[in-house]
Amino acid sequence: MLGVEQQNTYKIGAVSRITGIGSETLRAWERRYGAVTPSRTESGDRNYSRDDVAKLLLLKSLVDAGISIGTIAGLNTEQLKSRIDSDPIISIKGSNGKGKASDNEISHVVLLGDSFPIRVLDGLPEVNGIDVVGIYEDIHEFEEKIKSSKKPDIVVIERPTINQRTAVEIQKIREVSGAWHLILIYGFSSQEHIEQIQSSQTTVVRSSVDVQELARLCIYHSGGSGKLPSLEVGSTLHFEQTIPARSFSYKQLAELSKLSKTIKCECPKHITELVRDLVAFEIYSAECQSENSKDAALHAYLHATTAQARSMLEESLSHLMRVEGISIQ
Repeated sequence: MLGVEQQNTYKIGAVSRITGIGSETLRAWERRYGAVTPSRTESGDRNYSRDDVAKLLLLKSLVDAGISIGTIAGLNTEQLKSRIDSDPIISIKGSNGKGKASDNEISHVVLLGDSFPIRVLDGLPEVNGIDVVGIYEDIHEFEEKIKSSKKPDIVVIERPTINQRTAVEIQKIREVSGAWHLILIYGFSSQEHIEQIQSSQTTVVRSSVDVQELARLCIYHSGGSGKLPSLEVGSTLHFEQTIPARSFSYKQLAELSKLSKTIKCECPKHITELVRDLVAFEIYSAECQSENSKDAALHAYLHATTAQARSMLEESLSHLMRVEGISIQ
């Protein structure tokens, strides 16, 4: 069994999902600014404490408001809270109900599904900034009662699986509700069906999503397209899923670059160089200082799109390695 101390720690992937800060950004904030100092396992993996996560949530809120990470990373949690409290414009989002939210920052949420976990039903309405305006078990009840209910910003849909009918159902829910954004929580699905659903108007997340992350997604998307950098209709960019973990370390990329010189095809070399360049710009955009909220949104957008591009090229590189029979440590 895990000790209490181990149970109250989080891996970097979990921290990234909870806070909305990409893994590369977390490493950069630690390395360059000493924002937090997570403990390490015997294998070298980072373990973040609850205090670390709490501080990162506060830092994320301030950075999102346009404050440079370099000017606040050295502050402790109380100092960060005081900084937020002293500025009425800054609101803490996704902080498990402990932050402030003005009336125009309330996310009006509808839950649609018959098997939401208790942690969501009991936890989400308690989060500051979330107003659950309706809970419906099925689409028929939803259609019947939504017209007489308060219009939702977000509809959170629970489904055990995603299948061919889900896309049609999602479109119907969007039309009936008039919501800014839909969040689909699912248990199991093929990647093909997920790709049919996810879009700039729909977020698809696994059922393991916790209340803090779900609340953050609801609040983030409540303002509609006016809160986000301009996206073309049908875009598949999802800000909450836009910082995928890296598939290759620097050492592995260097090894691939050398290895490609020994084979006739130079595709591995070229793709490896592209991946390395994207990783560099991904880190650069995450560390860029922002003068205001508009700058912060732009840098978040650049960071997100670069991470998506890097992930796609990593998949191409992995496929090429399988075809060519290339293996590395």
